[in-house]
Amino acid sequence: MNKARSKRQQNLSDEVPVALVQERILLKNQIPTTWPEGVEEALIAIAKKATDDSTNGVLDLTKVPFVTIDGKDARDFDDAVYCRQGPDGFDLDVAIADVSRWVERDNALDDAARERGNSVYLPGHVVPMLPELLSNDLCSLNPGEVRFALVCRMKVTHQGKIDDYEFVEARIQSAGRLIYEEVSEFLEQPDSVLLDEPLAVRESLMALETVSNQFLSQRRGAGSLQLEFSETDTLFDDDGHIESMTSRPRLKAARLIEECMLAANVCAGQTLECAFSQAIYRCHDAPDRDAINMLREIFGMFGVTIDGGRVPNGESLSRALASAKQFEIPLSALQVLVLRSMKQAVYSPSRAPHYGLGFATYTHFTSPIRRYPDLIAHRLLKIVLNRKKAPESDYSEPELVMIADHCSSTERRAEIAEREMMAWLKGQFMRQYVGNVFSGTVSGIAEFGAFVTLDDFSVEGMIHVSELGRGYFEFDERHMTLAAHRTGERVRLGDTMRVRVAGVQPEEGKIDFIRVSDEGDRAASSRSRKRNSSRHNQARPRRRVDHRRRH
Repeated sequence: MNKARSKRQQNLSDEVPVALVQERILLKNQIPTTWPEGVEEALIAIAKKATDDSTNGVLDLTKVPFVTIDGKDARDFDDAVYCRQGPDGFDLDVAIADVSRWVERDNALDDAARERGNSVYLPGHVVPMLPELLSNDLCSLNPGEVRFALVCRMKVTHQGKIDDYEFVEARIQSAGRLIYEEVSEFLEQPDSVLLDEPLAVRESLMALETVSNQFLSQRRGAGSLQLEFSETDTLFDDDGHIESMTSRPRLKAARLIEECMLAANVCAGQTLECAFSQAIYRCHDAPDRDAINMLREIFGMFGVTIDGGRVPNGESLSRALASAKQFEIPLSALQVLVLRSMKQAVYSPSRAPHYGLGFATYTHFTSPIRRYPDLIAHRLLKIVLNRKKAPESDYSEPELVMIADHCSSTERRAEIAEREMMAWLKGQFMRQYVGNVFSGTVSGIAEFGAFVTLDDFSVEGMIHVSELGRGYFEFDERHMTLAAHRTGERVRLGDTMRVRVAGVQPEEGKIDFIRVSDEGDRAASSRSRKRNSSRHNQARPRRRVDHRRRH
């Protein structure tokens, strides 16, 4: 690694500054980075309101030992949780920052938040949906500070069924800021960590694990799609460059929080559905029949059957993935294939099922600091709490359609920007390894070559068809394979192979590999490398998959 680091230092002189690349990507994707006129005045008014704001009609839950559980680098805390197990089941409270208390509708601040649609998280840099006075201060559920929240209070059976729920406006005081790593360790070994936390907090964490496991079991029974991707830990140096990358299984605490948030979102969606003809829902259509047929073809090549009729539910796909394990097929390759067959989730004013999660009704309620649709959900829920009928002027159908379409669009542009920034950083990281040989797994197949993900890093590169082996490789889209008919050699998803890093183009987000033969290094000639680079630079579709699909 010292040798690699030395090579890395040698390359620093000709690198583009990270901040400049961030700026270019944000500009390219039309992501606002400055606050328009009028926002400063709105913030001054909010700061004044915070000093004398009334608590009339607000439930006092400051004695409830809520905690936030987030990643190490989190700066805004928009959710806190508490759970108590009793003889009849669980009392689960999910408290969400009450952003709607501070951000009034249709003022300059609200207009700016709507335009941004969501926060954008680039590595080492955040473009927030709301100014820091709100996102990191007044709205953030910081430990030891009294904050306003909208709380979903659920009664849950021992089997994980939500028997009853209500939403209340409340004041809470977080008892602690916990991180995923330490909570996960606590759940594995309760006597080893978090010994300084109050007993009520520790008992709550144990109850949260139990109820979240039951929620997951309920979702599986309802047809939820279960994908098990590993997570990447990326360490950055002081200059914002990647220093190391390692993969690990998803942490228990992250799953715990996810299940609690999903449950609260379902309760919010059901409340809105009962109260309004139109609201803001999170919807996910089932995959097309053609996509399912292609999945069945490819899974069948591995001896795996997908049951469940013409359009199987998520649980049927999950069972097929589970059965693939017995055939020693790299599961990640098939999961990528399943993701590729899925449609994108969108926001809609009309209720529709969420295929991936297996929910008939679902909305986004739990992240109003960083997602505008969640703020809309909060405002509508408060109308319900105040027992008011929604007037005609409050979020008409055309306005909700516009907001839903716009927020679906801003979510996509954020995903693209995040992906482009990470691709550039990975390219810069791999420059130090040009010429090195790694083991990897085929993660994608296209007419022009095969995509390979390295075992050592979560880095994907491409092998041009001319560098795959002897003979001419032809693309079989139906079975997602590349085959050389003269030699009989075939490359398919999940194949393992050794590759050499041939070249890196960070500005283009491209990493070129050359396949290494079993007999020894199959070093490319200068002419071959030049040909490969020329072809790789041609315009071509890159059917990439974002593993971080938003629910």
